[in-house]
Amino acid sequence: MPIVVMLLSNAFRPDPRVLKEANSLAAAGYTVTIICWDRLSELPSEDTLESGVRLLRIQNVRTVYGAGARQILKTPRFWSAAVRKALPLEPDVVHCHDLDTLYAGWQVKRKLGCKLLFDAHEDYPALMSLYLPGIFVYLLRLFERYLLKRVDATVAASSVFMDKLNSAGFSPLVHIPNVPYLEPFRGIRLEEIANVRQGLGLGLEDYVVCYIGGFTRNRLLLPLIEAMRSLPEVTLLLFGDGHQRQAVEDSIGEMANVKYLGWLPAGQVPLYSCLSDVIYYCLKPDYPGAAYNASNTLSNAMAAGKPVIANDIGDLGRMVRSTGCGLLLEEVTPQAIREAILKLADPALRNRLGIAGWQAAQSEYNWSVSEARLLDLYQSLRTKKKK
Repeated sequence: MPIVVMLLSNAFRPDPRVLKEANSLAAAGYTVTIICWDRLSELPSEDTLESGVRLLRIQNVRTVYGAGARQILKTPRFWSAAVRKALPLEPDVVHCHDLDTLYAGWQVKRKLGCKLLFDAHEDYPALMSLYLPGIFVYLLRLFERYLLKRVDATVAASSVFMDKLNSAGFSPLVHIPNVPYLEPFRGIRLEEIANVRQGLGLGLEDYVVCYIGGFTRNRLLLPLIEAMRSLPEVTLLLFGDGHQRQAVEDSIGEMANVKYLGWLPAGQVPLYSCLSDVIYYCLKPDYPGAAYNASNTLSNAMAAGKPVIANDIGDLGRMVRSTGCGLLLEEVTPQAIREAILKLADPALRNRLGIAGWQAAQSEYNWSVSEARLLDLYQSLRTKKKK
């Protein structure tokens, strides 16, 4: 059986995109091992998923997330450790998730002659602009361009990032967006929704807006909370964690209509997406990576048949506009958010936008479609190797 080694710079708790790709490859007959970086040594050093995917966690390179420029001293040690674990496995393909694993993958390719696949979850240098000085971001851009010339294929979550790579002459490129399995959404019953709402002190008739995602610095969460101050009849549910958590909690204060409920396990995302009336997801427009943000939140909302409030930027604006699944804000202010929430208080409008998103999810934005693209790409890599 063909052997695949995936390299990942987080601890795989699991990472939803990586999990779907690894399971799909395993089901198609590939032997898959994920080598990942458990920076705080919090999880088992080795594990095996039900699908047969093997996990090897690097735990001897200790550091923290969000370390900024200090991470530069740790990342090369992670690369070396990843290469040492990968080489004995003799992979046919080394599948690198994001730019911070690609150098290690290239070293494996140089030593073994295997195929090198780059999986761009986002525009990594743009993301790092939130944490690193400009000169480091510039160097990352040069590093990215150097390594991209050495890969055999690239997959990207963002269609806008794909366009960028295509215009720069890189190929082959395959778009594999962050989309869910549809089955978990199809099995949710109204009774479940009613029970969970009741546990939150809400009835089926109550108007609920929801945000599910990270509290990273590029998410416009504080304007949303501010908008809720003048909407006492609307309930906001916030799920997530990250850099903005303290600011979020401070902003909520004693507000009765805003509930911060911590991090939501992946298995519960379909249920809480379905119990919401509206899903919110807006990004800072001055964040360089905003244009390349391919949101799980948006595709989950579509699968649940719920309208979204988003801002008109990059992949977000492109998806909402092409599917008609929600309202786009030109400027994300508390007043603009408030007006959008009030506009979506109309059940007929919510239903129309939600159905549009649901139909797009059934036809295109679902994992069955993305899985087929992934397996076709892997087959093409195998064919090239035989030649």
